[in-house]
Amino acid sequence: MQNHGRRAGAASASPAAVYTERAERFDREAAVKLRIARLFGRLRLALFTAAIVGAWWLFAAGRGTAAWLLLAGAAAAFAVLVARQRGARRRMRRAELMAEFNREGVARLDRHWPDLRPAPDRAAPRDHDYAADLDLFGPASLLHLIGVCGTAPGWRTLRAWLLRRADPDTVALRQAAVSEMSGALDFRDRLAAEARLLDPPTASASGRPSPLRALGLPSALGNQVSPEAPDSSAPADDPAAAFLRWAEGDPWLPNHPWLRVASYLLAAANLTAIVLYSIGTVPIPTLGWPLVLSMLVLAAKSRAIHQIFSDADDGESGVRQYGPLLAHLAAAPLDSPYAAALRQRIGTGPRSAPDEIATLRRLLDMADARRSPLLHYPLAVILHWDVHVLAGLERWKARSGSRVRDWLDAVGEAEALASLAALQADHPDWTMPTLDRNARTVRAKALGHPLLAPDICVRNDIEIGPAGSFHLVTGSNMSGKSTLLRAVGLNAVLAQAGGPVCAASLRMPPLRVMTSILVEDSLADGVSYFMAGLQRLKLIVDAARSSIPAPDPQPPATLYLLDEILQGTNSAERRIAARTVLRQLLETGAIGAVTTHDLSLADADDLTARAVAVHLTESVDDGADALTFDYRLRDGIATSTNALKLLAMVGLGGGSAG
Repeated sequence: MQNHGRRAGAASASPAAVYTERAERFDREAAVKLRIARLFGRLRLALFTAAIVGAWWLFAAGRGTAAWLLLAGAAAAFAVLVARQRGARRRMRRAELMAEFNREGVARLDRHWPDLRPAPDRAAPRDHDYAADLDLFGPASLLHLIGVCGTAPGWRTLRAWLLRRADPDTVALRQAAVSEMSGALDFRDRLAAEARLLDPPTASASGRPSPLRALGLPSALGNQVSPEAPDSSAPADDPAAAFLRWAEGDPWLPNHPWLRVASYLLAAANLTAIVLYSIGTVPIPTLGWPLVLSMLVLAAKSRAIHQIFSDADDGESGVRQYGPLLAHLAAAPLDSPYAAALRQRIGTGPRSAPDEIATLRRLLDMADARRSPLLHYPLAVILHWDVHVLAGLERWKARSGSRVRDWLDAVGEAEALASLAALQADHPDWTMPTLDRNARTVRAKALGHPLLAPDICVRNDIEIGPAGSFHLVTGSNMSGKSTLLRAVGLNAVLAQAGGPVCAASLRMPPLRVMTSILVEDSLADGVSYFMAGLQRLKLIVDAARSSIPAPDPQPPATLYLLDEILQGTNSAERRIAARTVLRQLLETGAIGAVTTHDLSLADADDLTARAVAVHLTESVDDGADALTFDYRLRDGIATSTNALKLLAMVGLGGGSAG
């Protein structure tokens, strides 16, 4: 009910106003939590002082027993205050992060990139279908805009969704979850805060907390993807790799049954000897023999046990810290099929994920006793502490070790959905696209570039296709041709990730998006600019040929977006080569758009009949010696050029035909 109230309130105010109000509210909440944490700190100091003074007075009065009882009680009370203060500080930090998250919402709306949390610094996969051309990664990119993740699985899943298209059924499931989650403001704020509490407090170059390194974990539910755009491999320093190898591996103790038996017998013998010695029943040698035998037993296997502890111990930002986040997901007030499936994955099994993570944390905290030799050595020798802790960890592994990867996947998918939901909440005028297997064109009304701020984003109606035709986009320099291609490509990527698109409506078939926009030569590989362009076009033509309808399963059609192809040669040969490429693409049934300054590119009779000519242009203000662009798409071939005008505007002269 609370979230439904938030939806109603959000609907009556602009997204910026909602974010601002919520940020101020969480700032006030954080200030209250800070005062509470400081109060617990003062109580700790007062308790410590009173305990020391009271114990000194009791010792001085000859009441040693009372003094020790006072110190023991004070220590217990002090531990309670420490826990309470730690909880208050966590709640304070959570409120601070929720305020920060809402301030980022305003920055997202304004496209004020420096105020947005940076995404993990991973380059686009080499030779990916579209990642480099469409600004998917890096500063001021799509991932930078929509990435509100705080965990490594979240970043990893969102990145995978942007790199790989989902099938229409999966897209529909994601869309329903995104639409539901977009209005659940309290849920998304808390999800972001709990996730970011896992982020270590290191700073990036921008001064903001840097995201965790990518885990390299595959997504599970709803991540059915096409094989044509593989993601880059997981990083070699995957911080969860050792833990997952331990959790999913074979147990160690069953191969050493004598050690388990010895841990019970020797621990009982040690305790019995200590009790008997303390009451004067047995001499020192009787106390020493079981302890010596315990040391010999532990010396043989302690190194192996501690190595297992190291594998299971994934650090203070690892799996053991995911309990509150998983508990929040398990209690999510969401009813869409996707969200319900996520909750089921977290809550099924002998025990729920939050409960099992809490148990894991306690066991790993117990294993951490090895880091304090003065405490650990007596525990290890007398009680065989390490063996009993290892037995507890292996019981945990038997129950839930195989489920951990799926829990992390569920967290990643929830964060990816929340990222797309934030995009929908930010832009009420965007729409959920229709992914229709029977569609033959990409048809969009009021389509714009998702990375442009709403107040400067110009939208156009466009329909690309059907097969056998292509869009020929002409226009002068700076008129917006490349931006138009990127707008089509980015919205197609968002549509097939399950998110909203920057359009009033968008209907399209499942598509393999292929682009050639930012072609780069390579000195290291000995590849010229022209050859790099040819190689890229060869990849696109091959992809289009592989999409020719075949027996079931039918591959998706190819959407190609080509910007000023084959610029690295003379105009005559370039025109012939470009026409050859276009003819081959048209033969495959692919659909797409091509931009060019060469107004005669489609003059060949067979291409003229199949080209849908559109253009962008500028207005010239001779009095002010300036050009203005409206970025509106018009029918037909462009009739104006502006290269010489731009030459004059930058102070290099107007030039002449000679």
